[in-house]
Amino acid sequence: MIGMPVKNDLECVRSAIQNLINSTDMPFKMVLIEGDSTDGTDKFVDFLAEKYRFIETIHMGGGPLKAYNKLFELAKERKMDLYLTQSDVIHFRLHGRDWLREMHDIAQKPEVGAVTSLNGGGTSGPSYINKFKWIGGWSSYFPWKTINEIGGYDNNFPNGYGVDIDHTYRITLKYQIVFMNYWVDHHMQNERAHDKDPDSQKKMEEASKYFKKKWGID
Repeated sequence: MIGMPVKNDLECVRSAIQNLINSTDMPFKMVLIEGDSTDGTDKFVDFLAEKYRFIETIHMGGGPLKAYNKLFELAKERKMDLYLTQSDVIHFRLHGRDWLREMHDIAQKPEVGAVTSLNGGGTSGPSYINKFKWIGGWSSYFPWKTINEIGGYDNNFPNGYGVDIDHTYRITLKYQIVFMNYWVDHHMQNERAHDKDPDSQKKMEEASKYFKKKWGID
């Protein structure tokens, strides 16, 4: 299952989904979690769900953290693997290779807890765990065993900041994470107006304190 939260990203959603469909030959089910859009994105994803049998749209507010955890919840209930991505991500078709099938095959190995692309995450600083490689929600594949045993993101994380670092850390306590030879264009990242927050530094500090207290890290 491919999961994507969407909100007020009409132009990006169009290209993201079309390129995703064209980038792989592996059959998949896609679930779009739409969050109270006002720019026509809500109507567009409904149109996609009517046009394509493999696309399902769920409308719900509550922000991206709630949307991501809805996707983890659905994948667990349906006993499906989950590939998380975002509306500002472009996937490329490879010559002689299928990136989605490769992620699937790698993720089935018993020691692997998640697979991501080369630029599917980052490296945290001392605010969390210094030089810890974490994976984000824009290009990461989670096998069902990980979803069933580890679960989704921590709903109690302050402001949602650092939930991907925390989730990655929980996975690495039991499994390996593989950075696969594939690259996605995460072109907008934090440039969208609704992603900018003047209180981001304060919120990150609160999340850092929560993370360190949770795991007993000094």
